[in-house]
Amino acid sequence: MFIDFWCHITDVAYWALDLKAPKFISASGRRELTDDNAETPNFLEVQYEYPGINMVWSLNPLGPPGLEDWGIGCAFQGETGTIAVDYTRMKLFRKGKEVTDFQPPTPSIPDSPGHIREFLDSIRSRKITTCDVEYGHMLTKGGHLGNIALRTGRRIQWDDAKEQVVGDKDANKLVTRRYRKPWKLA
Repeated sequence: MFIDFWCHITDVAYWALDLKAPKFISASGRRELTDDNAETPNFLEVQYEYPGINMVWSLNPLGPPGLEDWGIGCAFQGETGTIAVDYTRMKLFRKGKEVTDFQPPTPSIPDSPGHIREFLDSIRSRKITTCDVEYGHMLTKGGHLGNIALRTGRRIQWDDAKEQVVGDKDANKLVTRRYRKPWKLA
């Protein structure tokens, strides 16, 4: 649930803030409200430190206070207010109250016709899709690093140029999987 929703929700933050890879990541979580054999927490908080900005991912099956009807979304907290967004709406809050005459900005990229349609159009035109493989890798990486921080129980430091966790052999084992012989990643 985390990595799937991570890509959909943080896509808005990565796009709006031009985020790349986080430098430091820490996570905590627990599993409640259900009795099954799953190992992924359904309550999760991951703290990401990007150059010049911090991001907190919160997963709560009950929804965030005040926005329980949203299901998923992203909030940008600034010095004078908070903007909450999902793929269909945007709301501005100041001092805990919604600003009703807020006019959202127009996105600088056109709406996507959907991943499948974009992919098929890309095959014909050879144009890169809005969520190409490189962007998908960059975006997904943050979710995987959150999982690694959760599984190790430690704050990890990420070296994006080397694509490895700094000074943590056990965490680095989780960066990629071991391949069965004769398969290997070149």
